[in-house]
Amino acid sequence: MKKQISLRWKIGRYLLFFGVMVIALLFVFQVVLLEPMYERYKLNMVYSVSDEIVASLDSEDLEDIIEMNQVKNDTCIRVFTSNTSSTSVSGGSRQGCRLYHMMPHQLNEMLMYALASEDGTYLSIEDSSDTFFNPDEKFKNVTYTRVIDEEDETNVVMVYTGIAEVNPATQTIKTQLIFIGIILILMIICLTLVLYRQIAHPLILINQSAKTLPEGVYKGDEKTNRYLEAQELNATLTQAAEDIRKADKAKRDLIANVSHDLRTPLTMIGGYGEMMIDLPEEKTDENIQVIIDEAKRLTNLVNDLLDLSKLQENKIELHENVFDLAALVRAQLQKYEVYRLKEGFEIEAELVGSALIKGDSIRIGQVFNNFMTNAINYSGESKRIVVRQEIEGDCVKTSVRDFGEGIAQADLPDIWDRYYKVDKEHVRVSSGSGIGLSIVKEILDLHHAKYGVESELSKGSTFWFSFPLHHEEEAK
Repeated sequence: MKKQISLRWKIGRYLLFFGVMVIALLFVFQVVLLEPMYERYKLNMVYSVSDEIVASLDSEDLEDIIEMNQVKNDTCIRVFTSNTSSTSVSGGSRQGCRLYHMMPHQLNEMLMYALASEDGTYLSIEDSSDTFFNPDEKFKNVTYTRVIDEEDETNVVMVYTGIAEVNPATQTIKTQLIFIGIILILMIICLTLVLYRQIAHPLILINQSAKTLPEGVYKGDEKTNRYLEAQELNATLTQAAEDIRKADKAKRDLIANVSHDLRTPLTMIGGYGEMMIDLPEEKTDENIQVIIDEAKRLTNLVNDLLDLSKLQENKIELHENVFDLAALVRAQLQKYEVYRLKEGFEIEAELVGSALIKGDSIRIGQVFNNFMTNAINYSGESKRIVVRQEIEGDCVKTSVRDFGEGIAQADLPDIWDRYYKVDKEHVRVSSGSGIGLSIVKEILDLHHAKYGVESELSKGSTFWFSFPLHHEEEAK
């Protein structure tokens, strides 16, 4: 596995890369591309000035326009106008302008090149070192000659500009870039330290505090709440610690409950067995039945634990078929007649005539029996249970209601948890493993069925599940 670097060095690396890219861009544009971009700008300016003069050849303000462009754009302009009998010059001269110091043969040479071209233009770029003011300065002489032929005359527009050498400027820029690079690196170091303190350091503190999560303990430090994401992470870890603590306590409670449920039948089986050995006259059918009932109770408890484990590990496959849910409920209710006869329970049933659904009939029967067992265990002194089926739209809803202690609203979201058990003191010890609702949840989730609970303290609880009705045409 590749070793990860700390956030501090990663931030510094990214910022350093950003700084190097900035310096590189500055170097490319300010050093490498400065001279060609400057030269391109000067050439475009010469072309633009030439276009403006050509457009103003017939203007009475031609001389003013020439003078304005010479001053504004640092150029020198000469306009030659000729006809069949004469040649004249218009436009003011500028002291030191190369066009006014060129020999006639030089002017004629440029004119001949322009006339020989397809578009009547000629651009001359010459390297030179002799200027009127600075003989030692190296620069380029740029002269643009343009010939305009009209019906009765020919006009020649010449625009000159000088392109000074930019090497001294680039040397200065290089020196500046060195200082800028040094300053930028120092700023990156400072910014890395600031970001580390503001971002990475709180995460390190949160990570150190999170190491106690397996114990269900997390103490967020106010120093770590420096930005929203850190606050949200602290809140998440605090909630996770609380959930772990609750789960761990519920897990211990489950172990204690299961141990108690195992110990009670084992004690009775052992006690009745020893009694029948010591007292042969006690070997009666009633005592043997007690041993059998307690053995079944142990079997049911072990089966519940195995079922829950298999369901949560997706090791149980559903064997779905179409069956009558109403008939299934009627058949299951017959098993609870013993509670009516022996313990005085009042079990009311309000069932529909027929309700075909598709599912695993054995598992759905297990769901109903868990609801019934839960109602019997929590019915309290009322000993009244109401089983109701009703058609709601295209679904059949089956509910089991008791009139016992009820469940607090705050406990309702947790009752389906495999480790959760409400009000253990009021649970009947005669039956039930305490994990029935967890099994119900897993089975109904596998069926993608709807289910829920409605409860109010001192008024009892109603557990229900709902399945879509299966129509005969769906099977065809």
